[in-house]
Formats: sequence, C-alpha cells, structure tokens
Amino acid sequence: MMEYNIIIAGIGGQGVLTIARIIGEAALEEGIKVRIGEIHGLSQRFGSLFSHVRLGDEVYGGLIPMGRGDLLIALEPAESLRHLHYMKKGSTLLLSTNPIEPPQVSMGLFNYPPLEKIRELALKEFGLKIIELDSRKMAEEVGSIIAQNSIMLGAALALESFPLKYESVVSAVRRIISRRFADMNMKALEVGMREAKKQLGIF
Repeated sequence: MMEYNIIIAGIGGQGVLTIARIIGEAALEEGIKVRIGEIHGLSQRFGSLFSHVRLGDEVYGGLIPMGRGDLLIALEPAESLRHLHYMKKGSTLLLSTNPIEPPQVSMGLFNYPPLEKIRELALKEFGLKIIELDSRKMAEEVGSIIAQNSIMLGAALALESFPLKYESVVSAVRRIISRRFADMNMKALEVGMREAKKQLGIF
C-alpha cells in the first residue's frame, strides 16, 4: 500500500500510546507494514507525549519526515501546535476541543492558546482540514472520560483516506483494551465515527 503517516499527540494519561498500539495491531492483522516511531516527551501527567505511526510498503524509518504527515490526531488541542509542521497541505487534523491546561498556566508563566488561534494556524498557515470533537462530553456519554482516545480513533475511521478497516481496528481494540472496558470503547469508536461522518457530510 501507499505510505500513510499518522501522528497522535496529547499528554500523559490520555491514551496516546494505546491508540498507536491499536493502529499498529490492526495494520499487522491486515498484512500492512507498520513502523511506530520514538515516543518523545514524558508520559507523566501534563507531560507532552506523541507517537508517529507509519504504514506502507516503502516505510523504513519510524519518524515521519517534515511535510509528510497525513493525519494528526490531537487528544489535547494545544499539543497539535507542536506537530503542524509535519503535516502535508490538505491533510487532516482531528482536534479534541477539550484543553488540559498545565500548572504553568495557572501560575501565570504562560498563556494557553485559544482554540481560534489553533484553528487559524492549522487552516491558514498549514492548509489542514479540521474535524473538531468535544471528546470529553462524547466519552462521558458512553460511560467515562477515559474513552476519549477511542472517540478520536473512531473519527479517524470515518476518513476516506484512513487505510485500515473498521473490523481490524475493532479486533485490535478487543485484544488490547481490558475486557472490563472493551464494550465502552467499542461504543466510543461508533460515536466518534458517527460525529466525524456528520461533519464530513457522510450519511
């Protein structure tokens, strides 16, 4: 298959690594070559965390070259700003609209960027297509805020360009997520996919 590059960005505790693992497992199930890049940042609470997942026959390195990203899944809105320069013009940003402000903001050490600024940068300077999701509210509706990462992964499944089948992602979720939370995460996938399809005009 052709190269397809995904960045998952967030902070520690949001399930960044879980999404990367699910995508990787689903790709292997479909016989697609996959490389998962280094994890940068800290997995502790409020620590920036991201993963590069690369799919395709001609993919050899784990890190996505600048300007070659196809999909950016931002579990935390401000974290998307760290990765916009990796994206192709016309690629897609799945943006959670739920900010998690680090302690430095309340201490007055820096200002948290407003969503309007993030949209402007992604749209005007990098030419990305944006799908915004209130992932926290949607996850609460299916049972718990811990399902926010599955909401965002479900939104990815709505994209025509996303190379993995729904069935293989579901299979990977059932293998990776504990049985106790599996059904909730399956619902989250459906809810995220449905909302993204709605925004894309797919019915």
